[in-house]
Amino acid sequence: MEIKAFIIFAIVMLILYLITINNIMLTAIKQNKLKKGLAISYMIISIVSGIAISSFLIWKFFIS
Repeated sequence: MEIKAFIIFAIVMLILYLITINNIMLTAIKQNKLKKGLAISYMIISIVSGIAISSFLIWKFFIS
């Protein structure tokens, strides 16, 4: 039971981290402090990696 709670907590923290990072990147783009291509590529990589990690954790959660 504790492991499942930890997995749910990790998924929630990962989603909040991705939302925060993407908001920071959008703010940096709007202030022209970051090149758009670099920021957008970083945002896409962070979203894809977040989806991969969270889907793996959800799959592991339902298997066990």
